[in-house]
Amino acid sequence: MPRAPDANRCDLWADAGLPGVLLMRADFTSHEFTPHVHDELVIAVTEEGGAEFDSRGLSDLAEAGTTLVFNPGEPHAGRVGRSARWRYRAFYLDDRALQRLAAELEMPAEALPGFCSNKLRDPVIATALQGLHEATEGGASLLARQSGLLFAMAELYARYGSARLRRPAAGAELPRVGRAAAYLQAHYAEPITLAQLSDAAGMSAFHLARCFKKQLGLPPHAYLTQLRLQQARRLLARGLGLAEAAAAVGFYDQSALSRHFKKIYGVTPGQYAKAVA
Repeated sequence: MPRAPDANRCDLWADAGLPGVLLMRADFTSHEFTPHVHDELVIAVTEEGGAEFDSRGLSDLAEAGTTLVFNPGEPHAGRVGRSARWRYRAFYLDDRALQRLAAELEMPAEALPGFCSNKLRDPVIATALQGLHEATEGGASLLARQSGLLFAMAELYARYGSARLRRPAAGAELPRVGRAAAYLQAHYAEPITLAQLSDAAGMSAFHLARCFKKQLGLPPHAYLTQLRLQQARRLLARGLGLAEAAAAVGFYDQSALSRHFKKIYGVTPGQYAKAVA
């Protein structure tokens, strides 16, 4: 498993028996995740120490034994807090994994619930998730791993899922903000000015910047960086080199891709490429 070279240790890997699931084991002493979103459902169990995290306009603590859950597309940030370290295990479940879970749980895919709370204080859930995570490293059988994921997610959804929560469609918030987001999605690999974006939205630059963050949770420049990183991940998963991927998505050079990638995902692009190869 690839490992970060600095004091902030982080492993990322895929389990071939759990398609669409990435797993991370992290032990941070100073790392800070800047505001970002994931395409995946993110589930993280703190094993030791703790972190401060920001989401939905609030700040809270993730102490040992608590589980953090972030819906796909939900902006959040985090950092080591109130402790000398933050050691945790995380799952990242993409649409493929969520669709499979919906079928296995006999739920329509569109009805698969989201989560109304980011922080769960539930030792049963935390123990089940931690045990499942450890099983992927400890040589547990394929059946045990697949059954463990199914039962853990079934319990998580049963206790904390909410059918009232829906992932918003891109650009569905305000029509003008939606047009700006669509412009970024279509031109993410190009240099984009605020004037171009405000023209696409049909509103002043200042008004757009305020409304954009209010509606999508990120300012336009951070949203653009997120789009570039998401596309870079797809290219790296297909085997494209780091420099080529950086250029293809609009980063100035490979170092810019690496810097932003590490801030958002906690691992380097090279680690990610090895994990999904």
